[in-house]
Amino acid sequence: MERNTIQRQEIIEVLKNSYNHPTIKELCDLLKDKNIGQATIYRTVKTLVSDDIIRRIECLDGIHYDYRKDHYHFYCLKCNKITDVFLDKNIIDNMLSDSNLKDVRHINLVFEGICDSCKGKSSYGIK
Repeated sequence: MERNTIQRQEIIEVLKNSYNHPTIKELCDLLKDKNIGQATIYRTVKTLVSDDIIRRIECLDGIHYDYRKDHYHFYCLKCNKITDVFLDKNIIDNMLSDSNLKDVRHINLVFEGICDSCKGKSSYGIK
């Protein structure tokens, strides 16, 4: 585990206060006034993911990050917006108990589809 530096705390605070699931580039933009180098941000985010402090969300438009872990995600294939999805813990527990997956450490569940805001807009090549 990495020591708790001021830069590390700044990165965590930005992610705690961000509900739009930023990419690493967006995170760098959010931190530009904090005087933290891009290499430090990349290295720290990688460590925060491996230390299970933040979550990495893989989507078609790239990797996004989230501080909160008590939920899953819906990714809109048109606008690329990520929305939090909260499922009853019993649903996940039942799925795991009905399978041979007894030592699950992380669940990264991303639903993909078209959000309500994008329904009815042109398809942008998406069917």
